[in-house]
Formats: sequence, C-alpha cells, structure tokens
Amino acid sequence: MSEQVNCPFCGNMVDKNALRCPSCDALFDEPKLPDIKFQEFRVFIALEILTFGLFGTLWFFINGRKINKLTDNTSDSIKLNWLVGLLLLNVSMYIFYLTQITRHFVLSLFVVAQYAIFIALTYRVLRIIQKYTKKIYNVTLEINPYYIVIFNVLYLIHFVDTYTNRVMQVHEHFNPKSPQMILLIILLLIIQFMFCLDPNVHHFYKWLFGI
Repeated sequence: MSEQVNCPFCGNMVDKNALRCPSCDALFDEPKLPDIKFQEFRVFIALEILTFGLFGTLWFFINGRKINKLTDNTSDSIKLNWLVGLLLLNVSMYIFYLTQITRHFVLSLFVVAQYAIFIALTYRVLRIIQKYTKKIYNVTLEINPYYIVIFNVLYLIHFVDTYTNRVMQVHEHFNPKSPQMILLIILLLIIQFMFCLDPNVHHFYKWLFGI
C-alpha cells in the first residue's frame, strides 16, 4: 500500500505521489508537459522568423516522439505518426518539384496540402494533450476549432506555452459563435489561400534553397 500524507489544503489523506487532491481538487505541483522542446511562444516566433517559416514544420519532427509519450492510446499515436510522415513526404515533394520546371499551380497544391496537414497535426496534438491532462490532472481543457483552422501551429505553441495557466484556470479567449468572429475567420482564410497561390512564394523558396 502506498504511503499516505495529509493534503496541505484540506487535511484529508492522499497518496504521497498524487498530483491532485481527490477531495478538494487542489494541485500539488504546477502542471507541465514533460520533455516537449521549444514550448515558449516567443522563442518559437523568433526561430520561425530566423528560418523563414520553416521551424513550424521542424517542430513536429523534433517533438513527435515526445508527444507520443503523453498518450497510452495506440490509435492516437498511429494517427500522429501518419500525419508527421505525410508532412515529411509533402515537404520532400515540394522541394523536389521546386528544382524542376514545374508550373506554379502544382507547387501551390503542395503548399495548400501542407496547410491542411498542419491543421490535422495541430488538432491531433491538442487532442493528445487534452486526454493527457484529463487523465493526469482530471481537467478537461477547451480546444478552439477556429484557432486550429486559422493559426494551426501558432495556436498549438501558444496553447503549450500557456498550458499551466490553462490547467489551473480553464478558460477560452473569445466567443467563436459571434457573427463578427465568423466573418473575420472567412477573411483570414481567404488571405491565407491567396498567399498559398502566390507565385512569389515559390520564387522566394527557390532563392532560399539556392535553386
């Protein structure tokens, strides 16, 4: 039988290694996501700028295994690995076709595909974090689907950066059902897809990779 101690908040007996008191629901330590690298939003933004937007892709490769450790659900792990594999394949194909004489429309398809994979990856990682938090801390974190679609990896990193506060004080940042917010989302999506189809984007990456 595990050693029991008094909860410092309510005085009831709890397991010595418990993270949360089952009686008063108090947390005994700050909630953390173990081992995940580059959790700070400001650091991520700086690296994203320095790598001309490539670090968002690298982040998933760096943290893939560490995120897998957060789940004991084989299905979630398989889905995450498939999505990371698709991301790697898509990036490789884009760079390959970038070196060929290829129409910009074809290259734009890879950019749009990467955007879609980012959305799927962001959702999958957030679901893994959500399930992990429910299991370890008995807290259900809210996930905003609009943020996932618009900001994807940026929302994910901000979510990870503010993880402790989210567990301690479950909150959401805006009302996603307001007409103004829906209109803003539509406009932002149009802007993003126009960027994906812009030939100058591919010229820039050709220059960046020295092609």
